[in-house]
Amino acid sequence: MALEEASTEQMSTELVDQRRAQIRRFSKLMDSRFRIPGTKQTFGIDPILGLVPGGGDAVSMVISAGIVIQAARFGARGPTLVLMLLNLAIDAIVGTIPILGTVFDVFFKANNRNVALLDRHVTDPDLTRAQIRRRVILSITVIVIFTIMLLLTIAAITAWLIAWIF
Repeated sequence: MALEEASTEQMSTELVDQRRAQIRRFSKLMDSRFRIPGTKQTFGIDPILGLVPGGGDAVSMVISAGIVIQAARFGARGPTLVLMLLNLAIDAIVGTIPILGTVFDVFFKANNRNVALLDRHVTDPDLTRAQIRRRVILSITVIVIFTIMLLLTIAAITAWLIAWIF
């Protein structure tokens, strides 16, 4: 089995620690590298990328997928990977809303959340499935509710524009 595909049990402690440190640095760059002056609130390049019209959030999501890929290489179980992907999906979906999405990115910090999930997996791979399952169900519920609200808003705006035009 290739070293990249080895689970944490097959990797040396030094290699695991080195990779986790790299992932933490990457997460910090994406989510909390800079500080808003006069506050304790941090942000990274993720909300900055979100300001780029026509795909900044998509680029950010693709870049952030690297943490999920590393988690898979660490042998993270399916439910953990699903929750990590849901964090990215929530970040990307809400991030598409102008201005609100950027503010959301500053506070949600999907990469930091995913690193915490990865750390939990590495330190306690037998974390109860019920904890992960609840978070997955909650995340899916949030995505479904948000999507329905977005579709209803689009329908209402469309109806208003049609009525206004005719």
